[in-house]
Parts: sequence; structure tokens; C-alpha cells
Amino acid sequence: MSHCRRACALLPLYLLAACGAAERDPDTLTLVVTGQALIKVDPRQSWEDPFGTLRPMVEAADVAFTNFEMAINGPDNECNVPEEYVTVLGQPRIPRERQPGNASTPHAVAAPVMDFLASMGFDLMSLSNNHIWDLGECGVRVTRAAADQYGLTHAGAGPTVEAATAPAYLETKGTTFALLAATTSHDEREYIAANVNGVWTGHQDDWDRNIAAVREAARNADIVIYYQHFQIDVDEFEGLADGEATADGHIKVDDVAQWQTEFAKAVIDAGASMYIGNGHRGFDGVEIYRGRPLLRQIGGLAYQGLNPNIGHYDQHRPWGGVLARMTIDGQAVSSIEFVPLALDEGAGYRDESDDVEFLTRRGLAEVATGETAAQILQLLEDLSEEYGTEVQIRGERAFVEIGGVE
Repeated sequence: MSHCRRACALLPLYLLAACGAAERDPDTLTLVVTGQALIKVDPRQSWEDPFGTLRPMVEAADVAFTNFEMAINGPDNECNVPEEYVTVLGQPRIPRERQPGNASTPHAVAAPVMDFLASMGFDLMSLSNNHIWDLGECGVRVTRAAADQYGLTHAGAGPTVEAATAPAYLETKGTTFALLAATTSHDEREYIAANVNGVWTGHQDDWDRNIAAVREAARNADIVIYYQHFQIDVDEFEGLADGEATADGHIKVDDVAQWQTEFAKAVIDAGASMYIGNGHRGFDGVEIYRGRPLLRQIGGLAYQGLNPNIGHYDQHRPWGGVLARMTIDGQAVSSIEFVPLALDEGAGYRDESDDVEFLTRRGLAEVATGETAAQILQLLEDLSEEYGTEVQIRGERAFVEIGGVE
């Protein structure tokens, strides 16, 4: 697939005017990493220029990554979604016996959503999360087929667990990128384990299978990206005794956050160039481990949630996030520029729209400015300080310089 990759590097706002005269170091590559894309309807139907302030950044990158947080239904209703199903409402509910997916209100979308993301310039995509199975094996198959159709390199789901775990490779400008993707979230092990790469807590075979795949990727690629859709917390284990499992199949661990940290560091120890986590729609600070970035939560790219009430998702902070622009120098990330993102909650047009129209329009990110940008970047700096990482805020961007790989 051919993308319009712009010649100049992504610059802070106060230098964008000189972009046409700027030349990127020819010995470096840029990797743009965003959080999850949960888009129910092709935004081109409702907006003249969706993601208008983000598109140049994605297009300018040599490689751009996101997580596809949905399952695609075929154009001829291949996956048997009821005719009366309303995509943005997730209604009517689909009983388990009719549709063995992972949610009673599935995120079943049409293929143009995938096409839209590809048209922006995304070329590397995770399919592993707690919604890829919403339409069962059919949804996994159709979603993978759509990614292939639109020229997207994808990882995390497949016809077998081995295929779902295997690294996917993308070569650009003489550099080979490998992507591995897994889910550790509200995923029902008994249903999806054969088609989705899951790492359920307490299952050593999941851990070992993924570490082996990272080692394989490190032997065959220059840059190894490990993405984990991480969406569980300590509340999952309330009332469980040691060794007991949740309904989803996670075996109790004493400290979920510590479990994620240990797994992320094991992934890097095995050869990953970075660890990218995402899932609860917020974001966390940056840790540099052995000279490599460890991002536990990077926030969202789009969130067209099912609930149309303003303020309903406040506790999860879904309306703010960051885009990470990484500079690849040789075989390592040398620096990261963070761009603050504001996801549109839709308060300005809520009263003008019915639920369907409103949910179709809300939830898309644009570059945050002013006070919103300052708040997001200050939070990123504060959270990163807890991991011993220095974040420098300049204008409406934040920067992290990374030393050599240990």
C-alpha cells in the first residue's frame, strides 16, 4: 500500500511554519504510536476532515501503529449480526447462544472503518483486545481479511493460537519492524484462546509462549514492538482465594500493576525494543528500562463508547491522551516526542442530536492546545517522574531523550 509520507519531520507547533524547509536526519526513522481506535462508524460520513490535526503526523511517519478495538462484519452480513442491530448503540443485545462473542453488546463495524485508518497512513495494527472476538471466529477471520485487503501489517489474532502469537513483519527503508500483540483484559479464555493471543494472569504457558515469540522477532527484525491490551485491575480478584480463577480465566495475582511491570520487563529482556500498553483509556507515565521505553498506558485515539451521557466515562479519563512520535536511530529508540490529544466528548452538540447521530460523531481525537494541552503534558511529566524519567515540556509538546540500550 502506498501512503503519502511527508518529507519533513513532525515538529512542535511553534516550528511547524518552517516545516517545509526542515529536513529529517536521513539516518533516522520515525515511528508514530497511538492508543486504541474504537470507531463504530466511518468518520468520513459525519466529518469533513476527521483527525484533521493528526493526519499530517501519521502521514509524516515512516511507520504508524494503532490498536483496532472492534470486529468487522462482512459486507453480506457474513457474521450473522441481527438486521435490527444499531452499531453505535450496540443494540439489541445478542444472546450468547446466538453469537458466541466476548460481549453482549459487540463492537461490530463495517470494513470502511478499517479503510479509513489505512487511508490516514496507519500501516501497523494490533488486532488483539477484548473486542476482536465479539463476532466469534467469523469476526476474527473477516477482520484479518480486511486488514490484508487494506495493506495493513497486523498481529494478535489468527486461525490458531500459534498464528495469533507469531510476530508480523514490516520492512521500510531497509529497517525491519516486528509487531507482537496480546490481550490481558476482559477476555474469556475458554472462548478465544485458540484465535487470539491472550496472556491471562497466572498462566505460565501464555507467558512463555509470548516470550519465545519476542525472542524469535528479535532474531529477525531490527525493531521489535510489543503491544499489550491491558484492561484488568485488582477488583477482578475480589473474593478469590490464592489459585482461584476469575470467570474470564485469570488466576489471582497479588498485585496486578506489578504483574504488568514484571511481564513488560520480561518482554524487553527477551529483546523487545519497546513495550506499549493500553486498555483503560487513560494514560500513564514513561519508564526507561534498559534504555528502552516502557509505556503502560498511552491513552486513546478514538472512543465512540456506547453510553451517550456526557460525563459518564469521567472516571476512566477517556477524553485525553497522547500520541508518541519515536525517533529510531539504528536499532533503538533515541527520543520520543509526545503530542497531547483531546478526544471530543461532544458536549457542544449533544442537545442538537439524537443518540445515534451523537454517538456517530463523538470520540475522535485532535491535537490538544492551550490549557488542555498543558494539563495533559503536566500529568505525563508527573507520572513519569514516579518512574525516574525526565520529561521536558517545550511549548505544547513533551520530550524524552533516551540513552543507549543496556
